[in-house]
Amino acid sequence: MVDIEKLPLDIKIGQMIMAGFPSRVYDSEIEELIKNEKVGNFILFGENLENEHEIVELTSNLQKGINKYIKIPGIISTDQEGGIVTRVKTTSLMFPGNMAFAAAGGARSTFKEGKIVGKELRALGINMNLAPVMDVNCNSRNPVIGTRSYGDNPKKVAEFGVDLIKGLKESLVISVAKHFPGHGDTEVDSHLNLPTVKHKLDRLNRVELFPFRVAIKKGIDAIMSAHVLFEAIEPNRLPSTLSFRVLTGLLRGKLGFEGMIITDCMEMDAIAKVYGSDKAAVMAIKAGADLICISHTAAVQKACIHAIKTAVKNGEISEQRINESVRRILKTKEKYRISESISKNKYNHNNFFIEKISDRSITVLKDDKKLIPLKGKCIFIATKAAALTGAEDKIKEENIFISKAYEKFGGNKFEMQINPNKASINRIVKECTKADRVVIGLYNASNNSGQREIVHEINKVNSNIVLVALRNPYDYLYFKDFSTYINVYDYTSMSVKSVIKVLAGEIKALGVSPIEL
Repeated sequence: MVDIEKLPLDIKIGQMIMAGFPSRVYDSEIEELIKNEKVGNFILFGENLENEHEIVELTSNLQKGINKYIKIPGIISTDQEGGIVTRVKTTSLMFPGNMAFAAAGGARSTFKEGKIVGKELRALGINMNLAPVMDVNCNSRNPVIGTRSYGDNPKKVAEFGVDLIKGLKESLVISVAKHFPGHGDTEVDSHLNLPTVKHKLDRLNRVELFPFRVAIKKGIDAIMSAHVLFEAIEPNRLPSTLSFRVLTGLLRGKLGFEGMIITDCMEMDAIAKVYGSDKAAVMAIKAGADLICISHTAAVQKACIHAIKTAVKNGEISEQRINESVRRILKTKEKYRISESISKNKYNHNNFFIEKISDRSITVLKDDKKLIPLKGKCIFIATKAAALTGAEDKIKEENIFISKAYEKFGGNKFEMQINPNKASINRIVKECTKADRVVIGLYNASNNSGQREIVHEINKVNSNIVLVALRNPYDYLYFKDFSTYINVYDYTSMSVKSVIKVLAGEIKALGVSPIEL
């Protein structure tokens, strides 16, 4: 291992930075970050990851630049969670999301997922997956976790998450359990504001902390902090990312975690609006964080680096404290052999496994009137998929549900807005009076009153309604009185293909809801 004591301060601080950028190619702005700011690690998003050839070229050039100016191989990370947070969108990596995996069940399914995803990512030059999400989603109004979670059962969340960690580790990809101490019982998106969890410690130990405790016992090497205030732990109203009590007292002390602590992005509004990203970067290191994630803006990244350097020089942060973090980071890099060249031999598999999980995840909660399989003249109504949180990439796809359903069954189709107005509701309702089945694809109807209204208005003229929740399984809470309801968990080409097979009676719906409804 590198002699940390002999490393220049700017190199050491650069090892504690994980930066993002908007480009799909290695350009002068990236080179400047490496050459002048000594940034040693990078995070990639969907905007950086267009096709496999470009990805390999980008990651290769990043490592070449890092080797030229720093001579310590870099962590190159992405969020390949599956489902709604999938950065690399090649066919072989379009896995269902976590809640879909939990609905599908199956022994060690996420271990196999981890192995496949890990080998694919390493072949692309990506050596860290910012997954799994270990949040226990026990709040139906949670705007940012939802189907990214394995469900509301802490033991199941731990089981599926740990298996993914093991699979990634076998493929030499660093996994990151997130978002500590837990983002599952919040009603605010931390990309926009600071969420608060008010539960007492005994409840936190039973629910929120349980999956992380199991992951630590099983050898997780990195954990990401949440920009969430936990009142029972932190009396000074600090988000966990900036709290010494949370990161050092709880995570390091009581839970005994010795690996890397990574912050969620310091440009998120829960941090940036209140503290400023640069000041917060210093606070996070003082709290116990090792790797500071600054996902988007070069000016903010430079300001954070300057603030950390100033804090060390004026004694606010000791160089020994910097050395502790760098030692953890370098130990992890060595453990996962990230200096090894990119493998050109990708994992040889077909998409049968992905399709099998997708098929098994489809959950029919009710079919009291036996409207499935579909018969007669059908009308299909749905909105396009859309990114609803700051965690997601922009979505370019067409309205795949109504187009694929119409292609399969014929009949008629209508696209609605995500929150349809009265005029469009009236127009669509008029077309539904004589249909044998009206199939409505819901997309977060919980937060869009227009979707709820169109369902109830159609029900007045035709009660043969099949509701298909394409995104949010908690939409069911608004439609318990309807006869037929299906949860799909992800709005992707594969999940649409699976639910159409169920609607056609080609496969049985075997999914079991991972949440209490």
